Order: sequence, then structure tokens, then C-alpha cells
Amino acid sequence: MNRHEGQMKRRPDGGDTAQLGKAGSEAAHAVRHVDTVDVGSLRAGFSPRLDGVSARHARLLVELADEVPPIVVQRSSLRVVDGMHRLRAARARGDRQIPVVYFDGSDVDAFVAAVQLNVEHGLPLTTRDRLAAAERILASHPQWSDRRIASVCGVAAKTVAALRRRSTDESHHLNIRIGRDGRRHPVSVEEGRRLAEEIVRREPGVSLREMARRSGISVGTAFDVRRKTLGEARAPATEAAAAGPSPEMRGSSSTDRLPATVQDLKAVIRPQLARLIEDPSLRYTDHGKALLRLLSATLAFISQSANAAETVPAHCHEPLRAVAQACAGGWHQFSEMLSE
Repeated sequence: MNRHEGQMKRRPDGGDTAQLGKAGSEAAHAVRHVDTVDVGSLRAGFSPRLDGVSARHARLLVELADEVPPIVVQRSSLRVVDGMHRLRAARARGDRQIPVVYFDGSDVDAFVAAVQLNVEHGLPLTTRDRLAAAERILASHPQWSDRRIASVCGVAAKTVAALRRRSTDESHHLNIRIGRDGRRHPVSVEEGRRLAEEIVRREPGVSLREMARRSGISVGTAFDVRRKTLGEARAPATEAAAAGPSPEMRGSSSTDRLPATVQDLKAVIRPQLARLIEDPSLRYTDHGKALLRLLSATLAFISQSANAAETVPAHCHEPLRAVAQACAGGWHQFSEMLSE
């Protein structure tokens, strides 16, 4: 490893070139090994600095030849993505060559990377630079969410939202936007539900996950839209259990029937819950632990439900029954999502 490759870890100018990977996730480029190119072959290209190179800052870097990291250059054009001040300093020293890492991506992606890298290290961008960059990225990536563009440019999401509202370009007002997580999200839940309804009417057999992905809503919301659109008004099986087991259910040992008593319910739940508790994918993740707590609380309530029913005042019976049936319906909806 040469000295420049070693400097890829920490940067003396206040940044971290390992974060090129983060910029790459935004701009879809790959960081390669450190190479060396002729200083004269490089040219300016993607700087977000409206006032150009600061001569004062370049002079400060002249004495740091052995400390500054490689510059970032678009491979196809040899235009500088990040490092114009370092290039100016190298020319001032009379260097004939300079270390670089290559950026593989389009011009619009190169500008995104340039903005993010300049926000993260070195000479700070001015407010004017950041706003101009946000406007330019909004024009080139209108499908990105306000928060995603804001995170690249180092501005507030509400600032990007204001720029979008003022824009007369219809492409800036898309109903589905791509967030920082790379997923599609509707601007409003209502719009997402409308898109999901259109999908399920055209394709009644579409899966909930596919419906949710294409309309930018949650799987739970997709389930609700499909149920209402297709008239799926099936009563949850657990509502029947709340009303009391039928004689045929009590006398049946079939596994597809509901357990007839609280003891039977516990006998079904406990071994399954024990298996889930031992599963590392649930046991050691925040979402998994939250789900296990809910399941354990449900089992604990079932164990005490008879005593609870006896002690509840009569005037509370109807509202509690409504709440219990709604909760049972929610668990049934959850089971339907899992079956998808």
C-alpha cells in the first residue's frame, strides 16, 4: 500500500475518504484503487462552487503535498469531481503528476457526488452554493425526495420543499418519490392508496408485497385497500372465537379449526412462541424483540382473560368487546399478510 492509499482512511482536511462509498450510494459510482495521472490532462468539471477555486485555500494546500488525499476524477472525461484546490496546489508546486481515484458514472451523478463530497469535508460550501446545488439536483433528479436531496446538499428538507413548490417544471411534482433508503414513497398516503386501488382493479391477483412496492405504501395499507376494493369482508376467525366456540369446533381435532378453550389456545401458542424466542433473527433485532414482547403480552392476557372478564363492570362489556374484536381482527390481518 502506498502513502496515498493509506491516506484513504482519514483525511487531514476534515473529511473521510472512506465516505466515498456513501457518496457512491447516492451517485452510483465505484471507487477504484489509487492511480496517477498527468496534471496537464485534468480539467475542471463538476465543482458546485459558484465562485470557483479559492486562491487563498489553494495556497494553504501547496505545503501539504504529502498529506492531502487523492483527488476524484471522472474516468471517461478526466474532469475533476472533487479536488480542484488540490489540483491548483499541485500545479503551483510544479508537480507533473497527481494521485487520483476514478469515478465511474454519468455527468449528473458526478455532480451529485461532487456536492456531497464538498459538503462532507474541506472548505465549506456557502449557503448560495448549497441552494444552487439543490436546485440543480432537483432538476436532474426530480424523483428524489426532499430529504434525500437535502442530505446531499447539506440543507434543510423544508428548503428543498420550498424550491420544489416554486418550480414550474411539472416533473418536479411527482406523486411518488425515492427516499434516502432507495425505496419509492408516495407524497401522501391518499395518493398511494389511490394508486394501489388502480393496481388491484387491473390485476386482482397481484400480491400484497408487489402492490405495496409499486404504489409506495405499506403492506398493511395494501391489504386494507385490496380488502375494500375487492369487497373482502371476511370476518376474522378470531372474532368467532371471541363470540364463543361452536359445538362442532369443540368436538373436532382438526388442525385447521380454532382451539376450543383458553387452555387449548395456550397449548398452541406456547411451543410456537418458544421457537420464535430462540430465533436469532427476532431475538437480536429491535423489530424482532418488539414483536416478541407483543406476542408474550398476548399470551399473558389469554392466560388471565377469564379472570379479567369476571371482574369487568357490566357497563364496560360492550366497549371492551368492540376493542377485543378489533384487536382480534388486527392479528388476523397480520396473519393474512404473512400468508402473502
